[in-house]
Amino acid sequence: MIDVSVIIPTFNRRQDLPIALDSVLGQPGVNVECIVVDDRSSDGTVEYIRERYKNHPLTVIEKPRRSGPQSSRNLGMNAAQGEFVTFLDSDDYFEPDTLRKRVQHCRDGGLDALFSGYCVKFVGRRWDLVKNVRTEARNCPADYAAALRDFKIAPMITIMYRRSAHENLKLDESLASGHDDDLALHLIRSCRFAFDDIPSATIIQHVGERVATPRNLMIGDAQLLKKYAADIAMAHGVRYLTRRRAQALAGLWSAGQFDRSALLAPERPGEGSLAAAFALGAAYLPGRMLRMLRKRLLMAAVRAAL
Repeated sequence: MIDVSVIIPTFNRRQDLPIALDSVLGQPGVNVECIVVDDRSSDGTVEYIRERYKNHPLTVIEKPRRSGPQSSRNLGMNAAQGEFVTFLDSDDYFEPDTLRKRVQHCRDGGLDALFSGYCVKFVGRRWDLVKNVRTEARNCPADYAAALRDFKIAPMITIMYRRSAHENLKLDESLASGHDDDLALHLIRSCRFAFDDIPSATIIQHVGERVATPRNLMIGDAQLLKKYAADIAMAHGVRYLTRRRAQALAGLWSAGQFDRSALLAPERPGEGSLAAAFALGAAYLPGRMLRMLRKRLLMAAVRAAL
């Protein structure tokens, strides 16, 4: 029996991928299915890993055309045969013995989803900075209503779920960003879950490198708010939803995405007024711009220091 399936989407990561794969295939005490989904790499990734790992239990799926990492993850999720499913990015790596510990935690607790701790390694020109993210520093909602207050719950590679409890589960490929947030909200809404401090993986962040553009981050936030608007209104009221909508509008405008404002138009009666959100969003915008400036200055200082 396969204990856990690990899905790794990749595109032109030939040099980084062996570190990720070695961290998966070297996990002790657990039967692992490793699925690499290649998004039409042009650097010889597929040929390289097939030769290097020809004596290892590795499944490689080659996509017929480029369609992005979420499509790759969905292909891997559809192919997975493990009792549990989790994810890893091709430039990150698992911590030693993490899969055995997390699978055991799920089995012992009868859990269908688990959100684990992680590290972020900032790689600079002169030295590296490692941040250990534990439960006290994370958003760990107790239930779905609490999760709706802050969508930023867990990075994708810290999430593990029981496959039999979530058959035909797919990531929403229509989102510009926030796929991990959407997955976390679905799992928290639909099953028994927990947060723990088992170190799952180390996320590699090169100083100055953008994981997603501000444009896509703001559009993704707006799309998620639209998707969960009815649930937010039911759990926390229309006035709260209007404030969240105004914050999302300010985010869009700060990224120059004025034409995307219609994304946040209420779709159903009882979801508030877009006009009220516009007025409040205009009041929020200066503060949003100031926070963006502070963040840019902070990142510039970090880049200079590292």
